[in-house]
Amino acid sequence: MPMASIAAHLRGCGHDVVLLTGEEHRAYATVRGLAFAPLSSDAHPIESSAPSSMLRLLPALARRYLTGAADVRSTFIAPLVGQQRALAQLVDTDVDAVLVDFAFTGALPLVAAGRPRPCVIVCGVGPLTLSSADTPPFGMAWVPRSGRNYGGMHFVARRVLFRKVHAELNAALNSVSAPGVELSLVDWPRLADRVLQLTVPEFEYPRRDLPGNVEYIGPVLPDPAENFEPPDWWSDALAAHTVVHVTQGTLHNNDHSQLIGPAVRALADMAGVSVIVTTGLRDAPQTLIAAPSNVYVAQWIPYSALLPHVDVMVTNGGYGGVQHALRFGVPLVVAGESSDKAEVGARVEYAGVGVNLGTAHPTEEAIRASVRAAGAHRHAARRLARSIARSAALDRIADVIAEETARQRVSTGWSPA
Repeated sequence: MPMASIAAHLRGCGHDVVLLTGEEHRAYATVRGLAFAPLSSDAHPIESSAPSSMLRLLPALARRYLTGAADVRSTFIAPLVGQQRALAQLVDTDVDAVLVDFAFTGALPLVAAGRPRPCVIVCGVGPLTLSSADTPPFGMAWVPRSGRNYGGMHFVARRVLFRKVHAELNAALNSVSAPGVELSLVDWPRLADRVLQLTVPEFEYPRRDLPGNVEYIGPVLPDPAENFEPPDWWSDALAAHTVVHVTQGTLHNNDHSQLIGPAVRALADMAGVSVIVTTGLRDAPQTLIAAPSNVYVAQWIPYSALLPHVDVMVTNGGYGGVQHALRFGVPLVVAGESSDKAEVGARVEYAGVGVNLGTAHPTEEAIRASVRAAGAHRHAARRLARSIARSAALDRIADVIAEETARQRVSTGWSPA
């Protein structure tokens, strides 16, 4: 929850902060002294319409296109109107700055309208989506080739493949009395005052045409785990020569046959290897109840307690988890295709910090071979760890808010009600 962590930090800096999010996070806000504003049901993403059972029969690029179009509609367009209405109610009160993650398109009408407004800062909690002549269109999950111009691909994606999606976006904007935009949806943060990308530059593709409002500030990392009570098997698991952590993250993790199941079978009883699986679920799935002797299962373990002991992390490509692993110099094996996870895997490959399996359904053989090969990527992972250690994302966010609120008052005359 990087946005919630940012909110808590800003409250600690003396700011009055309202956390606009789902009702399930009310307790988090209350404990940390944050004012809370719940989003209505129509402001949440809806279930994706992509036919998952049929997608596996298609080539990878076709799967990503169909999944991407469905995800754009369900995650970015469907909630826009509900998000905009909730945000407008807050902006009409005493608000100097609005911080959103990229997926919160309810802020798009605010930056598109051309009227005096508070500063809007987009926090990049996933891979940078912005179009560039130096990178393939977001969603293809291709590592860019040096010297190639991808401008033509972006034109086709915008004008042909996602033409209907773009029309739906502008219809949603018009429905809340905001003008349509020419930009592709992936480029909407260009309209914000600042884009603060929560990683280090080494993890992203270089872009010669990177907008001036984009800054890499490093990841938002959790506080050290206090009062952590390790499970009974903790010392046994950490005694192995190689400790492997396996996770499918905290979202879309109900189907453990995708990664956790194959990984457990692939690494079962491997000499000198212990496997620590976090399920994200209160009850371990049936496939793990009779786990091999070298496999240890927990619902959740704080990364700041777990990752310093891990040699390899096998993940479906959640952006935050990957950043946490790199904080400790842990090489990665990534197997993900949904949402932005394929793009995370491509960046892991580009940065040389792990193995990108390029699928959400890897074979046991591929997992086993990748875990064995991951050690070759440890040097690169530790190089990024040093870069992350030099970053201070939360402090930089506070500084940028001060800069932008002052500039906004001078340049636009914005004054909260």
